Amino acid sequence: MSSAPRAPEAALSTLPPAAWEGLTRWIKLYSWAQVLFLAILVGSLHFFPLIGKQWSSCLAHGTGATDWWCVLFFHLYEIPFVALFAYHAYFGFARLTRAKLPYYAFLTLFQLVMLVVFLTFESKTLLDGLARQVPTWEIVVIFGGCVGMIINSILGFHVVFAKVLPAYLVGRGESA
Repeated sequence: MSSAPRAPEAALSTLPPAAWEGLTRWIKLYSWAQVLFLAILVGSLHFFPLIGKQWSSCLAHGTGATDWWCVLFFHLYEIPFVALFAYHAYFGFARLTRAKLPYYAFLTLFQLVMLVVFLTFESKTLLDGLARQVPTWEIVVIFGGCVGMIINSILGFHVVFAKVLPAYLVGRGESA
């Protein structure tokens, strides 16, 4: 008969120092990937409007003027997404301890779900742009963002399912 699972703090203290170091290296690598992804995404989304090119998805029909309600909608959708990614990266850099590893695992899983939701939103924007024959720069930026989200998802799934959860489960005396 197996014994009851240990408390998270006690379970994770059994993880050897070398294994913990390897795990935190992966987590910091993923945090750097988050910073890079955010910088490229936010930079590319705002660069073209700053040089005078308007996103066709937020042009008022018939007038060609910017629909500021559309811009507001995009920002209300994107700002929490960016805040989540920034917090996730910060947590991976500065706040992670053995006791907080379960929280990091759930935070990463939540962030991955949100990433897939945002990827579907951006994919719809990409398909709409292709159907309306928007400027090439829009297609390239949106496609690049989608590819970045896919790469980020793959790396995130690897970190959480191949590194974080197995370390947590092995520390608890369970198998992945």
